[in-house]
Amino acid sequence: MNKRNIIIFIIIALIILILQLVLYFSVTNKEESTLPDSNIPLQTKTVDELTISLRNAN
Repeated sequence: MNKRNIIIFIIIALIILILQLVLYFSVTNKEESTLPDSNIPLQTKTVDELTISLRNAN
């Protein structure tokens, strides 16, 4: 392969990669990709100027 064929191959590969990324982000629903809100009760406590978050604390 000469230099011109290698450059053409790289350009085609980049175009395919960019096309796949555009299609992925245009089809993917943003609501599905976000994390759901947790329903776990949260308690915070400050000890010696450090804040500690406790989940499922009774």
